[in-house]
Amino acid sequence: MKVKYFFIILLSLIGFVGCSNDQNTTPKPKTYFRIDVPKPKYITFDTLSLPLTFQYPDYGVIEEKQDKNSNINWFNIYFKEYGCKLYMTFVKLNNNIKLDTLVNDSYNFTKEHDKFSSGVIEKEFVNNKDKVYGYLFDIKGSQVASPYQFYVTDSSKYFLRGALYFDYKANNDSLAPIINRIKTDIDYMISTLKWK
Repeated sequence: MKVKYFFIILLSLIGFVGCSNDQNTTPKPKTYFRIDVPKPKYITFDTLSLPLTFQYPDYGVIEEKQDKNSNINWFNIYFKEYGCKLYMTFVKLNNNIKLDTLVNDSYNFTKEHDKFSSGVIEKEFVNNKDKVYGYLFDIKGSQVASPYQFYVTDSSKYFLRGALYFDYKANNDSLAPIINRIKTDIDYMISTLKWK
């Protein structure tokens, strides 16, 4: 009988010691791969016979798109390593293509992302010396397809619009390092833009 009580006490002690509550049993939060994005060198864009130049990052490749309309030129800056493109539209203004229409179109393209956006931060860009004026649109939200867009103009002859899109379904929380790197490079691109 004493042996029976001894085993019950021994098993109880093992149970208490083995069931220590020191371990954290809460689930770990969702994480993402760490993405390192090194600072690039910059290349001068002075091609495609367009009346503008700017500096763009060396990890981007210029892709020209052909069109029969001589007033509108499309080209992309493809960031293959990061799976995204900056879609660019250059327009020569004339009597048929008005600046206010292009500016309104830029705002409408930005509004297309409203249903996925948690807000848009507009930033004005003014470079009086080189006559470059415009707005940058930082579109917030984890499911936004185009997190960064902009337009710039000289207000009389030229208009340039850009929109960043990824080649895959957006998850901007995990892509934040890439988006921030490219936003910085787009800002630099615009700050170095000059009309010919």
